[in-house]
Amino acid sequence: MRDRSSFRGGAGYRRNALIVGALLFVALVTFLLDTQGVLSPVRAYLTNSLTPLVAAVYGVNIQAGDFLAGSHDLQRVTKERDMLLKENSDLKAQILRIPQIEIENMHLREQLRIEKTRPWQLIGADVSVQTLADGRRLALVGVGSSSGIKVGMAVIARYQSSPPALIGVVSMVNTDSASVTLIDDYSSVISVQAYHGNTMVRGILHGNIQANGVLQMSEIEREAEIAAGDSVVTAGLTRLYGPSLPNAAIPADIPIGIAKAAYVDGRSKAVDVQPYINPELVHYVWIIHNDTK
Repeated sequence: MRDRSSFRGGAGYRRNALIVGALLFVALVTFLLDTQGVLSPVRAYLTNSLTPLVAAVYGVNIQAGDFLAGSHDLQRVTKERDMLLKENSDLKAQILRIPQIEIENMHLREQLRIEKTRPWQLIGADVSVQTLADGRRLALVGVGSSSGIKVGMAVIARYQSSPPALIGVVSMVNTDSASVTLIDDYSSVISVQAYHGNTMVRGILHGNIQANGVLQMSEIEREAEIAAGDSVVTAGLTRLYGPSLPNAAIPADIPIGIAKAAYVDGRSKAVDVQPYINPELVHYVWIIHNDTK
């Protein structure tokens, strides 16, 4: 009995052979007709019919190209705009920074002038916060232990035409900030001395502020000669400066103020002292990091 699968395979082969032969015949006939000019009208018809279609497709390609080019240009323009906005922002930041730079340069020039006339090495700092309530007079400055600041260091400032004068002592130190107890704080007790002609008079300056910002220098010998107009400066190592602060090695001869009036106070003498600087008006200070004497 004949295998049907072999029969089906042979039939398929013959069909494919017939199709290929027919196509070859049509191609040959078409070639002969075209060489004799018979297909020229048909070719013209096809050309006229297909030209609009080709043109339309070409136009679509052009529009697509234009769209892609426009998208690329938009991206470029957007990038350039962002760059210009950033440059504008940077310029504004630089303009805003100019006044701050001028102030910093002014403080630096002032510091150099002080260091030329005094045996001090200074560290400048902004005053960020002041506590001025309930008898407390404290200030927070923007430098700390990372800058070498230690408890007990003297803090000075200048205001208008005043000399560089003591306004407080560092009482607590953090990494990047420090607390300053001002000279008019109720806990402030500083060893001072006054120059009266060729004589020097020692005493203690207390922080309990009186009327018109006047401080009191007390524990002066009763027979000591001191009068209004005498200059009052630090005497060096201070007495106990508050319950949590050890004796502070404040350099001697830091200006503090001017004696206003002397009077007898029990067995000793006292003097009202007008500080050169009101600490409450200070926004920038220098901390005496080292006395090079």
